[in-house]
Amino acid sequence: MSAGGTAPRLLPRGAGRALQLRTKLLLLVLALLTVACAAVGALGLAVLDMSLGEQLDGRVRDASFRTIEYGVRAAAGPSEELEAMMDVPAQGAGTLNARIVDGEVVRAGLFAADGTRQELTDADRQRIGELVAALGAESAEVGGRQWGPVDVELDVGGYRVLVVDDPWDWGLVLTGLPLADKEDTLRTFGVSTAAISTGAIAATGLVGLVVVRRTLRPVERLSDVATRVSELDLDHGEVVLPVGAVAPAAHPDTEVGRLGHAFGRMLDNVAHALTARQRSETRVRRFVADASHELRTPLASIRGYAELIRLTEPMSAQGRSSLSRVESEAARMTALVEDLLLLARLDEGRAVVSEDVDLLELVVETASDLRVAAPGHVWRLELPEEPVLVRGDPAQLRQVLINLLANAHQHTPAGTTVTASLATDAGGEAVLAVADDGPGIGADFLEHIFSRFAREDLSRAGGSRGAGLGLSIVQAIVHAHHGRIDVGSAPGCTRFTVRLPLADH
Repeated sequence: MSAGGTAPRLLPRGAGRALQLRTKLLLLVLALLTVACAAVGALGLAVLDMSLGEQLDGRVRDASFRTIEYGVRAAAGPSEELEAMMDVPAQGAGTLNARIVDGEVVRAGLFAADGTRQELTDADRQRIGELVAALGAESAEVGGRQWGPVDVELDVGGYRVLVVDDPWDWGLVLTGLPLADKEDTLRTFGVSTAAISTGAIAATGLVGLVVVRRTLRPVERLSDVATRVSELDLDHGEVVLPVGAVAPAAHPDTEVGRLGHAFGRMLDNVAHALTARQRSETRVRRFVADASHELRTPLASIRGYAELIRLTEPMSAQGRSSLSRVESEAARMTALVEDLLLLARLDEGRAVVSEDVDLLELVVETASDLRVAAPGHVWRLELPEEPVLVRGDPAQLRQVLINLLANAHQHTPAGTTVTASLATDAGGEAVLAVADDGPGIGADFLEHIFSRFAREDLSRAGGSRGAGLGLSIVQAIVHAHHGRIDVGSAPGCTRFTVRLPLADH
């Protein structure tokens, strides 16, 4: 996390494309239901196909029996049997009959829907002959010869046929029934099953969406609470955690409820810890404020008596030097006390004196003062031509500039270039930056550079007598003015950037 800034939200790679848990659950249920419907449909289609096939085979055998029986009984002799078998009454529409003698189809026809007999084409006769030849070559004799039933595809459609011996030894008789009814039934069953399955999957999806939403609503509530907690500033100030918002999701009887219960207990524990931390911080701030306030009077007395002694008492050179040390240390302690009092007031959240402040004027004046106080540095200004107005306390904002510029001076060697720049951005903010080309700040120290009393062990310029409150004061003042401060550092470039809302925004 950059100092003074807000920690960026880090998401794992691919998180923007990840599916939500409720979507995954719903898709999983629908996928399982789809597989189940497909399996049931396929199994049902196979069973129906087998059942319809057995029924059709029985009907083919019955039709073949009627054909042979009628031909044998009705024919006066072998010469008439051929015609009789082709004109068997009581046969259904589409029934196919054929006579095969010595491997040749001598007669073949079917009963049309209007009751007339329709002759087969030469191509169909050829297919029947090839089929009978193939069956005769592959089948074994069982009593009288009989082949089938088998399927054959003719120009008039698909047929289920049975080939048997003529009892009068006048060749073979082929009887067949169309497959159209069976195929239509299977097709209707398949379409109906697909339609019913699709409707069931759609209905399950809608109902499942409602059920999954309701089931995971406590998880969403916990997610919302976690998001709200993640957006809180837990490192300072009084923090109120939304513990009560977890209560509706805390039901130890369910898995989600146990999660909510554990989450609520965790928030309770964190809330107690934050309360204890806040009480400790309050006591420390009160002590610092009280102690600093009480120290102001004796420090003022020390400085006053030291000045009185200097004016009224004769002293040796050593005495005057010692008295000067007393005065300088008293002045340094007074400055430290004033800094502590300022931090204490800012911690209490006192309202900032609000008036229009021209940052352009402040930068010019403060940089001019530092140019005189530190002639060994190179001072540069990058400023706009128009005033940059913000709302705030001019004394505190001036202190921000003084601390940043003095920090760059104190922690860099002579000859370092310090650049103060000022600009505005499209977001309605004033951007104030102080940069130097010194040796830079250590990466470990950057993590707590704005902490109070933080001092780098090896300073960039060989040491400083500061108490480590300057940048803490800068951060506190910037936050009190609803702004933010960031720092970036590398060898040869250290940059502090302050952003404050413009006066007209």
